[in-house]
Amino acid sequence: MNLRLLKQVFLRGCAAAVLVFSLAPPVFAQTAVTVVEYYNTSINAYFLTGRAAEQVALDGSAEFQRTGMTFAAAAAAGAAPPLDPVCRYRIAVSDSSVSSHFYGLTADCALIASYNLANFTSEGLDFAVEKATAGVCPASSPAPVYRALRGQTPVDTPNHRYTVSATSYQEMIRRGWSGEGVVFCAKSATEQTPRASFVSSNAVTDRCVAPRVGSSPYTGSAYPDRQGTIEDEKNWLRSWIDETYLWYREVPNVDVTQYGSTASLFTALKTPAKVLTGRAKDEFHFTRTTADAEAVNSGTSYGYGVDWNAIRSSPPRQWIATIVAPDSPAAQVGLKRGDRIMAIDGFDFVSGVEVTALNRGLYPSTIGESHTFSLLSPGDAAPRTVTLVSASLQTKSVTTAGTINTPSGRVGYVAFQTFSPYSSESALASAFAGLQAVGVNDLVLDLRYNLGGLLYVAGELSYMIAGPARTNGKYFEKTVQNDKSPFGTQDDITPFFNTAYGFSLSPGTPLPTLNLGRVFILTSASSCSASEAVINGLRGVGVEVILVGATTCGKPYGFFPTDNCGTTYYSIQFTGRNYKGEGDYINGFAPTCAASDDLTKQLGDPTEVQLAAALTRRSTGACAPVSASMAAQQAKSRALRNDPADVAAKALLTGGRSLIEGEKLIGVPRPATAPSTLITPMVIPHLGDAP
Repeated sequence: MNLRLLKQVFLRGCAAAVLVFSLAPPVFAQTAVTVVEYYNTSINAYFLTGRAAEQVALDGSAEFQRTGMTFAAAAAAGAAPPLDPVCRYRIAVSDSSVSSHFYGLTADCALIASYNLANFTSEGLDFAVEKATAGVCPASSPAPVYRALRGQTPVDTPNHRYTVSATSYQEMIRRGWSGEGVVFCAKSATEQTPRASFVSSNAVTDRCVAPRVGSSPYTGSAYPDRQGTIEDEKNWLRSWIDETYLWYREVPNVDVTQYGSTASLFTALKTPAKVLTGRAKDEFHFTRTTADAEAVNSGTSYGYGVDWNAIRSSPPRQWIATIVAPDSPAAQVGLKRGDRIMAIDGFDFVSGVEVTALNRGLYPSTIGESHTFSLLSPGDAAPRTVTLVSASLQTKSVTTAGTINTPSGRVGYVAFQTFSPYSSESALASAFAGLQAVGVNDLVLDLRYNLGGLLYVAGELSYMIAGPARTNGKYFEKTVQNDKSPFGTQDDITPFFNTAYGFSLSPGTPLPTLNLGRVFILTSASSCSASEAVINGLRGVGVEVILVGATTCGKPYGFFPTDNCGTTYYSIQFTGRNYKGEGDYINGFAPTCAASDDLTKQLGDPTEVQLAAALTRRSTGACAPVSASMAAQQAKSRALRNDPADVAAKALLTGGRSLIEGEKLIGVPRPATAPSTLITPMVIPHLGDAP
């Protein structure tokens, strides 16, 4: 036993299993004992017990499932050589209801007791087994029991697992567990029940109840659909999840025939586990129509040209305009940043229950749809009514770029809203070429509304900030898939691209760079996915990343969006780590300096609170004071973010649309026609002087 490692792991506050039962006392009769392994679905952890009363209790819990693995032991009471009693320790985690368990032989237990650790509690003797000699079991107890340890991460609780299968033991090691060898010897053993197997997804792909005909208006590619059944579509989905989902082993083994639609089945096909903080492990499991997905990548959408900050989606609702695109229908009727929705088509938005009617107004489905909005501007006593008419819009990923004069030099500012459309590549290159031409010695990158997008564009952006000296010979991100390596290689490297990949610029076009050793990034809970990859990737090569605003959303994952029969599925398929091996930022990145989003000022205004806080941090090295009202606002936002009722209300009010859309689309070809566009440097305006 590696007791030094055990002590280090659990003194950090690690955890492996949650027990909600009063633990039964050990069995004291010198009788045969069957030791049973359980799997705790709520935290993805294994637990072992030889106590019959405890097994009865666990069998009655929905969270605990038998794995099928058992081994034969003897009662610990009165055990005599060659039997050795096995002690059990519960290891409590501070500020948490989560605990872990460790099982050891007599010598192990004496050593643990000598440490006198406050968070280790002895739960007595559980069963008795024989010892191995140099990893070999005696003939009287020929079944080896192996032990492996998973260390703590923000995503996974730590856990000791005991298995009687050498194959399972090696599999755990391949998945990153630390092998500790043979620790017990049992008289006999039964291996865990094999996992269910499924038909290859390739055997049932594109077999559709209602096949599409013709070609995609966005890509020009012919639809691959063939006539099939709903069972074909459900079987494809179950197989695809099992093949590609990052946590496929944690997906419940559901009966697909009991689900009437692929939508209801997809909802069930994800891990039910929670992380140590209590958040769901997978909060990013969603679908959209393939037509919508292709429109996003092309940069085309139906709408008004306004983005809303959904501060609260359950009554009393509060949605406020954050970005109004120039020359859009919203801009043409005078809608401004900071305007708050009070009513839509006469229905009360703040407290009303007509969610379907509100959705129709928020998300028009056709061009030319007309809806009335009652809006309240900051400082106004009464709302005004405007009529918004939907149009086909091109997404503008860089909404503002310019320079700000300060006593210590010129600062660049770029407000970047999304990595998703292919045009984001050329838009960023144009902005950075303009900043490179005028010369700046610092950059404020505004990602406060950027939900994510193309990871390769994130690699390009990071190079344009850091330059060749800091990135040569290093990678931006290493993506780790599941142990089946469904996409070819286990570790896929995303580089710091110094040339264009070819989404909207000619492939191989040299990219501009500012060659900066630090960057100020404005953040919020909507800074997600590819935005967080930029933060993590730059920190991985030593760039000082100073965050100003609020904690980011916490999405260290990505997916290869996959179409089947007109629905595009987004299911977590990889996690990313930077050049230093850092990742798993499921709780988001906390700001260096807290600051609130100032909706009374335009983006790029040096007096806007969040931008002004970044300029203050740059000039003084200290954070601007946080007002009591700002602290209260941020506390309220955090509470709403974790409020299940508000999360559910937001899902209803967005018509099922995901507000978290970070994607990695590499593996999907470049646009059907390779772009031949070169970089046109943006004309960079002067935004003002630092306050």
